Amino acid sequence: MNQAYEAQQTAYANQQAAWDAYMSVKRANGPRIDSLNAQQERAYQNMKSAFESASLAHNMRDGASARMYADQGHAYKAEAQDCVAERRQLVAEIRAARERFNAVKPAFQAAKSEFACARQAFQSAKAEHERAQAEFKKAKAEFDDCAKAVKDRLDELNSAHRKRRKDKKSIAEKAGVPSQYRDNVWISKDSDGNTNIYFGGIGKPDGPGHGHYVMDQHGTVTYRRDPFDPHGTQNFTDAPGGILYDRRTRTYVPGGTLYDRRARTNTLPLGVSNRDNDTNDRSGVFYDRRRQIDLHVTQYYKDNYRVSWDTDGKSNKNYHWTNQSLPSSHTDSHIPPEDAR
Repeated sequence: MNQAYEAQQTAYANQQAAWDAYMSVKRANGPRIDSLNAQQERAYQNMKSAFESASLAHNMRDGASARMYADQGHAYKAEAQDCVAERRQLVAEIRAARERFNAVKPAFQAAKSEFACARQAFQSAKAEHERAQAEFKKAKAEFDDCAKAVKDRLDELNSAHRKRRKDKKSIAEKAGVPSQYRDNVWISKDSDGNTNIYFGGIGKPDGPGHGHYVMDQHGTVTYRRDPFDPHGTQNFTDAPGGILYDRRTRTYVPGGTLYDRRARTNTLPLGVSNRDNDTNDRSGVFYDRRRQIDLHVTQYYKDNYRVSWDTDGKSNKNYHWTNQSLPSSHTDSHIPPEDAR
């Protein structure tokens, strides 16, 4: 639009200059033309009067007067013709100036029309810009509202996350989880109210080699296994002596008849196996936390004795001794060894 405006202004300046020149010539020549018109009219009237007087003198046979009046008439005629010639020249100058004005006038009209079109296009573009700007402001306001809502929600989630981390850390601390693991624990609750705490696994708290503590609804830790420690009933805090059934510990075993064998033989178990009561699986897993099933545990001794019991993850029961050196039908095959009495 600026280019069209500049073209219009240039064309207008040219037209105005031509108009000013035309008016200047007209103002300069106009009065002279009027004067020449009056002078011509006087010369014409004088010429007419002189020729009439010459004709009258000629009719009266006054040749001298007729000649004199005739000469005067011709002089007035020449004066009138000079006025006409000069007037024609002045009028021609005015016409030439007007023609020059008329020559530049179409250029201005074209430039004016082009500017009007450009201005209309500009106004349309301006209106579209203002509409788009209004839509942008509206969209920006909506975006700002959404961004604020997202930020508020993130702040809320982060706050909740920090609270959960703090709560989990507090639970881990209460359960006695080593301090180096408390910032990264996985906690779940069983249907019976027990709280499971996993930590120290590879890649994640409950990854391979993880530690596992169980705390009941009263805040008592009933199971404690640190990272990479073996599974087994020795991890139950309410197991005899807190470890596997060891015949050296001389601790009382539930059932009232089984004691350790350290007093006489200082006997340690050679190994431990287990049996899943539901599947008879002998995989060596002492406690299946996923299925929460009872396990059957057996300890073997080098004197060919073994002791078995059932566990539900909370307590041991059904202790059973077997002397594998005797046939299963022998009446003494299930009598505990002397150091277990």
